[in-house]
Amino acid sequence: MDPAITAADVLEACGGADNVTGNAVCMTRLRLVLKDPSRVDTDRLETLHGVLGVRRRGASGVEVVFGPAIVDAIGREFSSRTDLPLERKTAKAITQMTASGVRNVDHLHSTHRYGGADASSAPQGDDGLDKLRQLLESPGALTNDKGANRTTTTGPTALVLNGPNLNLLGVREPDIYGRETYDDLVHLVERAGRDLGFSKVACFQSNHEGVLVDRIQQALGTYDGIVFNPAAYTHTSIALLDALKAVGVPTVEVHISDVPAREAFRQVSYVRDACIDTVIGEGLEGYAHALAILKQHLDKKKGA
Repeated sequence: MDPAITAADVLEACGGADNVTGNAVCMTRLRLVLKDPSRVDTDRLETLHGVLGVRRRGASGVEVVFGPAIVDAIGREFSSRTDLPLERKTAKAITQMTASGVRNVDHLHSTHRYGGADASSAPQGDDGLDKLRQLLESPGALTNDKGANRTTTTGPTALVLNGPNLNLLGVREPDIYGRETYDDLVHLVERAGRDLGFSKVACFQSNHEGVLVDRIQQALGTYDGIVFNPAAYTHTSIALLDALKAVGVPTVEVHISDVPAREAFRQVSYVRDACIDTVIGEGLEGYAHALAILKQHLDKKKGA
């Protein structure tokens, strides 16, 4: 990834240099203060190469989440394009970024939760700010992706990765994939992760092979395990197989439908050679099963 190109793309998606009044970086985030947040093209931001997530912070703040290895370079490039100094923020300095501080922390598309409560019910006042700062500083307190649960701070972490067309769950061939939606899948994963004792489980979906390869690579050192439904790429992508082998993150393959009973071209799974197990034909509940297999594997590995 070219940090200069990514920074330019982020700046354009955020309304241009004239819309930016402040920029800062922390461990994984480019934090921006904007004149007019309504000018942000969130859909474009979320599909840019290297972007792991997008969040709104307060009344005028936006966070663009990257991996820790690249965020500094992107921040420097972004700062050079805005002619604004690049600040470096810790969790305790978040309140200086926007007038609303940490009192209103929410995703542009979905609510982020603190101990099961959404941001609107988070504690207010000075005591509330202190508590939220503690949450922000806790391992697993903030996540990059939609649908992450943060029920404990001591359990393992998992990335639930989904391939092409799974964003159309509920619409796409419901006789095969069911009528439950992708949001239903996210909620199921949240619940299963909480029940199994994961400290963080995050969902990510892309229709693009290279983006999925990037997410697998970025999982190294970020997540303890992966649950992966490559969808159609299951049967075509050696690149995804190579990515899984390269990072060596324990991975469970999962498929919603009964793949062995379907077309002949679906009988080959390239990624399976890099997975510790496969769950097939259990609908969305197969994701919970896959997480349970992953948790058992990680617990056994930890105890070895």
